Amino acid sequence: MSPAGNRSYEFGDFRVDAVERVLLREGERVPMTQKVFDLLLLLVENNGHVVEKDRLMKEVWPGTFVEEGNLTQNISLLRKALRDDGHQYIQTVARRGYRFAGRVHEVPDADHEIIFESHSRSSVVVEEHHDEPAVAPPSTRALLDVATPGARWARANRPLLLAVVLTGLTIVAGYFFFANRARDERAATAAPGPGSIAVLPFQSLNANSGDEFLSLALTDALISRLSNIKQAKVRPTSAVQKYSAVPREAIAIGKELRVDSVLDGTIQREGDRIRVSVQFVDVKTGATLWSHAFDEQFTNLFSVEDTISERIAQNMILKLSEDERARFAKHYTNNPQAHEFFLQGRFYLNKFTEDGTRLARQYFQKAIDQDLRYAQAYAGLGESYAFGEIGLPPDQAFPKARDAATRALEIDDTLGEAHAALAQVAFLWDWDWAAADKQFKRAIELTPGDPEIHHMYAHYLSAMGRFDEALSESQRLLELDPLSPASRNHLGWHYLYARQFDKAIEQYKMVLVVDPNFAEAHRQLADAYSQKGQIEDSIAEMNKRFELIGRGDDVPGLKKAFAAGGWRGFWQKRLELVRERSKRTFIASSDYAYIYIMLKDKVNALNMLEQALREHDHSLVYLNVECYWDPLREEPRFKGVLQRLHFSE
Repeated sequence: MSPAGNRSYEFGDFRVDAVERVLLREGERVPMTQKVFDLLLLLVENNGHVVEKDRLMKEVWPGTFVEEGNLTQNISLLRKALRDDGHQYIQTVARRGYRFAGRVHEVPDADHEIIFESHSRSSVVVEEHHDEPAVAPPSTRALLDVATPGARWARANRPLLLAVVLTGLTIVAGYFFFANRARDERAATAAPGPGSIAVLPFQSLNANSGDEFLSLALTDALISRLSNIKQAKVRPTSAVQKYSAVPREAIAIGKELRVDSVLDGTIQREGDRIRVSVQFVDVKTGATLWSHAFDEQFTNLFSVEDTISERIAQNMILKLSEDERARFAKHYTNNPQAHEFFLQGRFYLNKFTEDGTRLARQYFQKAIDQDLRYAQAYAGLGESYAFGEIGLPPDQAFPKARDAATRALEIDDTLGEAHAALAQVAFLWDWDWAAADKQFKRAIELTPGDPEIHHMYAHYLSAMGRFDEALSESQRLLELDPLSPASRNHLGWHYLYARQFDKAIEQYKMVLVVDPNFAEAHRQLADAYSQKGQIEDSIAEMNKRFELIGRGDDVPGLKKAFAAGGWRGFWQKRLELVRERSKRTFIASSDYAYIYIMLKDKVNALNMLEQALREHDHSLVYLNVECYWDPLREEPRFKGVLQRLHFSE
């Protein structure tokens, strides 16, 4: 998009320069992407008028297919840049588009000519080198303070101003020359140490190609490879996949993810060829450590993965053990079609939905059909069954997980994902605690950077009452994915089971600051409050959870019951609603037991726990540590349940 003319505009504290394409706030440049600036300029030039969504997308992204979500994301970034939380400047017009509502003043060209001559030339140098001077050059605000009294004064004093500008530019240019030279000399002599890495989702340049899976699948494949290196901390796929549909500022994302370096790139598939461009960037300095472009047959996707992974390791000066080097370069199949099916399986598995899991299983099976010795595909299939029996009852899911993972390890015993799947089966289905511990440890040894394995091992350790070890695993999970609400929520869950209720409450509140709609945090916070005797707080959190999980219709009745009958009235109503729901869907016996223990009905609580045991309910693995069962611990029937769970002899 090109500016309509050589104009500048002012509104509030802001100034938009259409020639130099910058936004200033009180003389200081406001950082933004070019597309966000294009949106701002188009809206400002049409001040007071609605600009239709179609026009915005056509003019800002000419000749490119974009979804409306891209426009929405960029509008959100623009509002953030303008600090427009109350929509003072940018108004949404439902089902039509957006209107710029600020009072805009067009600035005469004579003012503009002097003001930005220095800024525009120096900004190019800054953006190319990304260095911060030890002594800052004169700010744009200082130049504005001189220039803004009027065009007449500016013209009369042009020689003086130009002399000042040229002197300033000479100082700035000299600084950057020597600073960059010194930086290059330091880079040549100082080897970077191991650190943390984020592989951002590759930006697909084929909006309508049907290969939307390829971007995240290649990202996931690289993350899986790099996670095999013990020295590197690699952000998991779950931490980066949210950036697949947002405007890209790799350095800013790297800072948000708290990593040392970022791999950013694009991917395009045309017929049987694939084009991939990547750059590996140091987040702190902005320096490009390595960049490369590939133009390969699609069957050579292996070569792309190999080259990128190896160059990252080289640039981070990572010393790999022989086992790591072997796994790092290993191809689990030589069949390109099988590999593509496997990548599609990973893509759908990472959606964490019932439909996604079902499709993942289908693609893993297709990969196996193409190559009967594709160990990774068997491991993926086992994982799809073992890390949540989504869409299948446990008595079908866990045996299938065992079969697939066992077959994977018969082919290749070094697959950490397969050992993790068997650990889950031993933990949640066999109740074989020793076997589960052995498999979890082997999985972590082989795949130290997989957060899901640390996650489930922490669950296992808490269930065993090994709280210090569980805390260590929970903290490792946070190191791998520090921004994940689920990771921090897991730490709260650990404190809850360790009966450190104040710490648990603190963690859950931190989760809800980041994501107020994280339903599981509300549920566990309710449990922590109930253990502290904060009944009203507990009920409020319960009701909030019901609203978030689609049971908002239950809330008015529950509130009324609590108002009339207190704690007992609330749980009596809850029991009534659950019995009604059981006519439409399966309700686990352990859910009934939980309600009965809240009603202090020990007999029925024990009846339901024994029924859950007959149903082989895998949630019983936490029975030995969950605080709300404490009133039953001296009951002989409860001890009998624990004994059958192999918690006592």
